[in-house]
Amino acid sequence: MPEPWEASERDWEELPADAISWVLHKLDLVELLVGGVAGLSRSWRRAAREEPELWRHIDVRYLPDVPPFTHWAKLENVMRAALRLSAGQCHTFLGEQLHDDLFVVLADR
Repeated sequence: MPEPWEASERDWEELPADAISWVLHKLDLVELLVGGVAGLSRSWRRAAREEPELWRHIDVRYLPDVPPFTHWAKLENVMRAALRLSAGQCHTFLGEQLHDDLFVVLADR
């Protein structure tokens, strides 16, 4: 019987693209942009960047604190990145207490 692999021995980069996509669809916006995916392998970052389906529904209502950003800087950065990655295919955008400058960002996209 083969020995089970240790987590550090697994090559997560070799997962099939559809498996990576399935995992990415389980993550929220912040996890995709500044969370774990940002620090993973090139294939995972590429999959998150090149999968417009991940960015069709953007919800910035409940963003957690992401030091060192202030709430407004974080909100604007997340909005800009998510809208850029949606490649013009954003169908739903949810936000609360957005100031006028953020509506301009949204309208520009």
